[in-house]
Amino acid sequence: MPKQYLLDKVDRKILNLLQKDNQIPTRILAERVHISQPTCLRRIRDMRSAGVISAEVAMVDPFALGYGMLAFLEVSLSNQSEESMLEFEQRMAKEGQVMQCYFVSGEYDYFVVVHVIDMDAYYQFVRKVISGSGNVKHFHSRFPMKCAKFSPRIGFDEKAAEITVGKLS
Repeated sequence: MPKQYLLDKVDRKILNLLQKDNQIPTRILAERVHISQPTCLRRIRDMRSAGVISAEVAMVDPFALGYGMLAFLEVSLSNQSEESMLEFEQRMAKEGQVMQCYFVSGEYDYFVVVHVIDMDAYYQFVRKVISGSGNVKHFHSRFPMKCAKFSPRIGFDEKAAEITVGKLS
């Protein structure tokens, strides 16, 4: 993404609508934001090129597929060298059960979100991927009992004249 990208009201409205349904026909999208279809397509293409739109994916419900257990892991590494941390991150990136992995501040080094079929699958995951790594000093598991909110969207204020997004440096 370029260092900075200027989003006007129309861009932000397009982004809000695409985040709700990225399969919306551009003709309808253009009508909703009150611009021509070619202008709408150009704006979307420009935001893709700038990295503002990083991916367009289908959201799949893991629970509907039988992945009935979600786990949040807080992981502390024994060795926190750059090489060891990179190895851990690469290992997490390769694991299909790992939905998200964050390097975090505080008591633990990483926060990992894992989705598995059941407790036995979670046990196998922990034995193979976490305990079996040789560099995990400690981990703590949390199991959510209820999802109060989940949203992959970023809400854009459509009233401000313009906003600049991206890195300032």
